[in-house]
Amino acid sequence: MSAKNVPENFGPGRLRGLNSYIWVLPLIMFFFAWEATVRLGMLSQSKIPLFSKVVSAFLLGLTSESFVFFVFQSFINLTFGILLAVLAALPLALFAGLKVKFDSAFTPAIMLVGALPDLALLPILVMWIGPGNVAAVTMAAVCAFFPLFFTLREGTKSIPEEFFHVSTVFRSGKIDMLHKMIFPAILPNMISGLRISFDFVWEVVLAIELIASVSGIGTFINSSIGSGSLESAFAGIMAIGIIALSVDRIVLATLESRIRRWQG
Repeated sequence: MSAKNVPENFGPGRLRGLNSYIWVLPLIMFFFAWEATVRLGMLSQSKIPLFSKVVSAFLLGLTSESFVFFVFQSFINLTFGILLAVLAALPLALFAGLKVKFDSAFTPAIMLVGALPDLALLPILVMWIGPGNVAAVTMAAVCAFFPLFFTLREGTKSIPEEFFHVSTVFRSGKIDMLHKMIFPAILPNMISGLRISFDFVWEVVLAIELIASVSGIGTFINSSIGSGSLESAFAGIMAIGIIALSVDRIVLATLESRIRRWQG
């Protein structure tokens, strides 16, 4: 096809728009393979339900107040935990990125604590705080803190020193420097840290819901498995996947793309 025969609206921008949705194809292929292998008897329906039945259970769950409440409760616990992690990680990451002595003194300790197994800390945290939503939010904050701290720290350390020299020449105050130079520079790192945290913390929230007796989608999945309703259990997992994917692709990825275009 010659260049003059290519439609005007099918330019590089249109191709980039299509590429942003290419991740949908592997999902469609996976769901098709899931349905086909179960229907053909390659996988037992007593272990894995048909994908079509999971979708039906999910749609039915959307009409149930208890199902929607469980999903909403888990999402709120996770979101509040990540917000608390941002408030804690941001000042420490800025200090670590700007002050070499602080970085040398405290970052190894933070790395050591971050290397501890999160799930092993759950029973101890529940013993200290007690069961309930507070324990879920606290553990979500603890787990989200580390990816946020290290991404923000690296973003701060990557700011060219020339920027600080120029700010000094123009006698910019610390507040102006933070507001006009440092915060805009580390925004992409903030979004990256949030994307990592949001995906990772879901596992911890589900685990602590079981250990700390917190009402949420984790307890719904567990009770559904106990009652033999695999379709409902997988519907709960599907709800988590839809929320995680929506937040990552629609909210955070869009925000990250706009920030990078603005900086460019």
